[in-house]
Amino acid sequence: MNTTGKILLFNDNDGLGTIISITKEKIKFTIDDWNDFDVMPSMGLEVSFDYQDFKVSSIMSLITKNRTDGTSSEHFAELEDITALEDVENDFGEKKKAVKATLNIPKSISNYFDIINENIKQRVSYKKVPGRLDYLIVRRFLWTTFNNLNEIDLEILTPDIKALSNDLKSMTSIYDDFINKTKFPVLAYEEVFLACQIEYLNVKDDTQKMIDRLNQLRVSEEQLGKVLAQKKEELKKKMKSPEFPELKREYKVLNGTYVDMIHMMGELDERYKHDIELVNNFEKKFKSEFYKLFEDEAKKYKNSIVEILSAQAFLLDSKLWHQAEISKAVKGHFYKAGIKDDLNTKTYLKYYLDTLDSNKTGEETQKLFELFDYLTEIHKEFIMVLVNSAQDAMEYESDIKKMDRTYNVKAFIDEKLALQWAIQNNIKVLVIEDKLTKLQLPTFFKHYKKLVSTSPKIILLGRDSKSSIYTINKVLSKGVSPRVISTNVQKLLSQTTP
Repeated sequence: MNTTGKILLFNDNDGLGTIISITKEKIKFTIDDWNDFDVMPSMGLEVSFDYQDFKVSSIMSLITKNRTDGTSSEHFAELEDITALEDVENDFGEKKKAVKATLNIPKSISNYFDIINENIKQRVSYKKVPGRLDYLIVRRFLWTTFNNLNEIDLEILTPDIKALSNDLKSMTSIYDDFINKTKFPVLAYEEVFLACQIEYLNVKDDTQKMIDRLNQLRVSEEQLGKVLAQKKEELKKKMKSPEFPELKREYKVLNGTYVDMIHMMGELDERYKHDIELVNNFEKKFKSEFYKLFEDEAKKYKNSIVEILSAQAFLLDSKLWHQAEISKAVKGHFYKAGIKDDLNTKTYLKYYLDTLDSNKTGEETQKLFELFDYLTEIHKEFIMVLVNSAQDAMEYESDIKKMDRTYNVKAFIDEKLALQWAIQNNIKVLVIEDKLTKLQLPTFFKHYKKLVSTSPKIILLGRDSKSSIYTINKVLSKGVSPRVISTNVQKLLSQTTP
């Protein structure tokens, strides 16, 4: 069977080579299989050969075969895609003086953050969740817990938990993409701005096509150059032969094609350099302005994304362990493991860490110890006291701490400082007087609602103001003793769902 291919490798020293056939099969050959006295084998040369029973024979260049078959060497030019040797402008259009922006910087940034904002709006209800679990800290262990509990009892994953976990994964992807873009401005510039520029992308795509075409032409130029050299030697040998006029005509045709090819390569190279300069100038032109605007806009969204993630983490953690508490399989598994404390992430993590030596662990395990410290801290009960008298503030704070040393109590007489502390901590109980130093109670509650995402249990000292913003859980007179206040704080905490 006669077929064609291209020489992939050839060693002049030992006469061994490899042909890649049109069916992409690699076929070994030796110089003894070569049957062309005009053209010698060389890398990239297109050849014709017989292939039967995995044996190759009668190998010759397509140039020689075409001439032998009565086809003139003009056919070689067609094989080398002579139609590609047209004017560069016909293939790639006229030269541009500059690349124009098809979408301005503010609009491209707006389009990206509109998607972020829409995802935040869809999850605004999470801001009402009465708790937070810092997702950036607990992320890895939370999903470890999720998978482990699911392995112990498949029924742990209720439809509600599955939906929540899927939504958390979606928001995590949004967060990761957001962080990558803010951490690596070059990435944001490429994906948010440059990816929207149609004219820029078209020019850049053309430059790649030029490179591909130049590479093809260089291979063809090298191949044709070898053929011309061989033709030239053949002409010298056959100057007095009857074949000389025809050989000379063929040589001129091939040489004309070669000259056209060199000219085309020069034009392509010049156009490529010109267009690459346009692309580089466009990229540099808007970079600084984009970085500044993107950074300013990003600051508006990070806290909202993290707050939603932390609320979702809190909910998922709570729901997982609620299911674990009613799962016989989970309770049985933990009982066998010697875990007898309340079932929660902190207990589960402590069980794992108890088997380790904190002084002989790697970086990842050390992070788990840091996570345990974080969980220990957030499981503290935060109580805030806000009254007019500094003396009362000290007495109330001291007595509540005596009631339970694990309570994290802070008393204030300054409303602003109180709000700052509340923002940073998950306040479980708020003890507050009906008349404050600087703000009316409704005004304070309004600021608290705006700044603090969670709602506290409230003990009001004085007259009930019938707040429309928060439920007043207990009303005590201003003259009651610190002991009465401490006792009521403890009662409210015992009613609070962890």
